[in-house]
Amino acid sequence: MKRAEQLTNLSREHHQSLRLAKRCLDTLDSGDPERIQALCREIAEDFDRTWERHFANEEAAIFSVTREMNGPIRSLGEQLVAEHDKMREMARRMKDGDCSSLREFGELLRDHTRLEERQLFPLVEARFSLEQMERIAELT
Repeated sequence: MKRAEQLTNLSREHHQSLRLAKRCLDTLDSGDPERIQALCREIAEDFDRTWERHFANEEAAIFSVTREMNGPIRSLGEQLVAEHDKMREMARRMKDGDCSSLREFGELLRDHTRLEERQLFPLVEARFSLEQMERIAELT
Protein backbone atom coordinates (compact mmCIF):
# COMPACT_ATOMS: atom_id res chain seq x y z
CA MET A 1 0.00 0.00 0.00
CA LYS A 2 1.37 3.39 -1.01
CA ARG A 3 1.76 5.59 2.05
CA ALA A 4 2.18 9.37 2.27
CA GLU A 5 5.88 10.13 2.54
CA GLN A 6 5.40 11.77 5.94
CA LEU A 7 4.11 8.46 7.37
CA THR A 8 6.82 6.19 5.97
CA ASN A 9 9.03 6.25 9.09
CA LEU A 10 6.09 5.22 11.26
CA SER A 11 5.11 2.53 8.76
CA ARG A 12 8.66 1.19 8.81
CA GLU A 13 8.49 1.02 12.61
CA HIS A 14 5.12 -0.71 12.30
CA HIS A 15 6.81 -3.46 10.34
CA GLN A 16 9.09 -3.98 13.36
CA SER A 17 6.03 -3.98 15.64
CA LEU A 18 4.45 -6.77 13.61
CA ARG A 19 7.67 -8.77 13.75
CA LEU A 20 7.79 -8.40 17.54
CA ALA A 21 4.13 -9.37 17.87
CA LYS A 22 4.77 -12.54 15.87
CA ARG A 23 7.82 -13.33 18.01
CA CYS A 24 5.70 -12.98 21.14
CA LEU A 25 3.11 -15.45 19.88
CA ASP A 26 5.66 -17.87 18.41
CA THR A 27 7.73 -17.83 21.60
CA LEU A 28 4.69 -18.58 23.71
CA ASP A 29 3.70 -21.39 21.36
CA SER A 30 7.15 -22.91 21.84
CA GLY A 31 6.27 -23.46 25.51
CA ASP A 32 9.92 -22.88 26.46
CA PRO A 33 9.95 -20.96 29.77
CA GLU A 34 13.51 -19.73 29.24
CA ARG A 35 12.70 -18.29 25.80
CA ILE A 36 9.54 -16.68 27.19
CA GLN A 37 11.45 -15.05 30.07
CA ALA A 38 14.21 -13.91 27.70
CA LEU A 39 11.72 -12.26 25.37
CA CYS A 40 9.96 -10.54 28.27
CA ARG A 41 13.30 -9.16 29.45
CA GLU A 42 14.12 -8.01 25.93
CA ILE A 43 10.78 -6.21 25.59
CA ALA A 44 11.16 -4.60 29.01
CA GLU A 45 14.72 -3.44 28.28
CA ASP A 46 13.90 -2.16 24.78
CA PHE A 47 10.48 -0.67 25.51
CA ASP A 48 11.49 2.85 26.49
CA ARG A 49 14.10 3.20 23.74
CA THR A 50 11.96 1.84 20.92
CA TRP A 51 8.26 1.49 21.60
CA GLU A 52 7.77 4.32 24.10
CA ARG A 53 9.54 6.65 21.69
CA HIS A 54 7.30 5.44 18.86
CA PHE A 55 4.14 5.86 20.94
CA ALA A 56 5.19 9.33 22.13
CA ASN A 57 5.92 10.41 18.55
CA GLU A 58 2.50 9.23 17.37
CA GLU A 59 0.80 10.92 20.31
CA ALA A 60 2.58 14.23 19.67
CA ALA A 61 2.32 14.23 15.88
CA ILE A 62 -1.02 12.51 15.23
CA PHE A 63 -3.17 12.04 18.31
CA SER A 64 -2.74 15.63 19.49
CA VAL A 65 -4.46 16.57 16.21
CA THR A 66 -7.12 13.84 16.13
CA ARG A 67 -8.16 14.85 19.65
CA GLU A 68 -9.37 18.17 18.16
CA MET A 69 -11.27 16.55 15.26
CA ASN A 70 -14.75 15.10 15.02
CA GLY A 71 -15.98 11.78 13.78
CA PRO A 72 -14.33 8.39 13.47
CA ILE A 73 -10.78 9.76 13.45
CA ARG A 74 -11.25 11.20 16.93
CA SER A 75 -12.68 8.03 18.49
CA LEU A 76 -10.05 5.91 16.72
CA GLY A 77 -7.34 8.16 18.12
CA GLU A 78 -8.76 7.82 21.63
CA GLN A 79 -8.84 4.04 21.29
CA LEU A 80 -5.27 3.86 20.03
CA VAL A 81 -3.92 6.07 22.84
CA ALA A 82 -5.70 3.85 25.37
CA GLU A 83 -4.03 0.84 23.73
CA HIS A 84 -0.63 2.57 24.03
CA ASP A 85 -1.30 2.98 27.75
CA LYS A 86 -2.28 -0.66 28.09
CA MET A 87 0.92 -1.81 26.36
CA ARG A 88 2.96 0.51 28.58
CA GLU A 89 1.44 -1.15 31.62
CA MET A 90 2.16 -4.63 30.27
CA ALA A 91 5.78 -3.67 29.61
CA ARG A 92 6.08 -2.35 33.19
CA ARG A 93 4.87 -5.70 34.48
CA MET A 94 7.42 -7.45 32.27
CA LYS A 95 10.13 -5.28 33.83
CA ASP A 96 9.04 -6.77 37.15
CA GLY A 97 9.43 -10.27 35.72
CA ASP A 98 5.73 -10.90 35.12
CA CYS A 99 5.32 -12.50 31.68
CA SER A 100 1.66 -13.42 32.13
CA SER A 101 0.53 -10.76 29.65
CA LEU A 102 2.96 -11.68 26.86
CA ARG A 103 0.23 -13.24 24.69
CA GLU A 104 -2.10 -10.31 25.24
CA PHE A 105 0.79 -7.91 24.52
CA GLY A 106 1.62 -9.69 21.25
CA GLU A 107 -1.99 -9.84 20.11
CA LEU A 108 -2.66 -6.22 21.06
CA LEU A 109 0.53 -5.00 19.39
CA ARG A 110 -0.38 -6.89 16.20
CA ASP A 111 -3.99 -5.71 16.13
CA HIS A 112 -3.08 -2.16 17.15
CA THR A 113 -0.46 -1.87 14.41
CA ARG A 114 -2.82 -3.20 11.77
CA LEU A 115 -5.52 -0.76 12.91
CA GLU A 116 -3.15 2.17 12.59
CA GLU A 117 -1.98 1.09 9.14
CA ARG A 118 -5.36 0.08 7.72
CA GLN A 119 -7.72 2.62 9.30
CA LEU A 120 -5.88 5.48 11.00
CA PHE A 121 -3.31 6.30 8.34
CA PRO A 122 -5.84 6.53 5.48
CA LEU A 123 -7.91 8.91 7.64
CA VAL A 124 -4.81 10.95 8.48
CA GLU A 125 -3.90 11.17 4.79
CA ALA A 126 -7.43 12.33 3.96
CA ARG A 127 -8.02 14.75 6.83
CA PHE A 128 -4.68 16.25 7.86
CA SER A 129 -3.45 19.48 6.30
CA LEU A 130 -0.08 19.63 4.59
CA GLU A 131 1.27 21.48 7.64
CA GLN A 132 0.00 18.74 9.96
CA MET A 133 1.52 16.06 7.72
CA GLU A 134 4.87 17.88 7.73
CA ARG A 135 4.78 17.96 11.53
CA ILE A 136 4.48 14.16 11.50
CA ALA A 137 7.61 13.96 9.37
CA GLU A 138 9.47 16.35 11.70
CA LEU A 139 8.57 14.44 14.85
CA THR A 140 9.15 10.96 13.51
